[in-house]
Amino acid sequence: MGLLLTGFGLAMLAAAALRETPLFWLNAGGYPVELRRWVLAFFYPALAAYVVWLVASSAVGCVLLRGGGRAAVVYLLAAALNWLLLAVMATVIVWNNVQNLLQGLPLHYHSR
Repeated sequence: MGLLLTGFGLAMLAAAALRETPLFWLNAGGYPVELRRWVLAFFYPALAAYVVWLVASSAVGCVLLRGGGRAAVVYLLAAALNWLLLAVMATVIVWNNVQNLLQGLPLHYHSR
């Protein structure tokens, strides 16, 4: 379960990086139009699903920890890795907007 969650987290991190890349939103960027549509339509719902899945996985790890055993350690290590991925995603998303504000551009500006 942790490996699947981590794979989904890495895909979400890649999508977050693409969202904040100005060239991604232009036809000149060479990215498939369907990928742009997916990122535009499904990024935030997928991010919400990832957070819910991560919280549930962390809760399962805590419950297993009360019972003892290696499964709890594996769950909690996978959860810790995914919390780190979530923090990196949030940093990528926020950093672009901070850069825009520092340059006097509106939030979510991507046409550079």
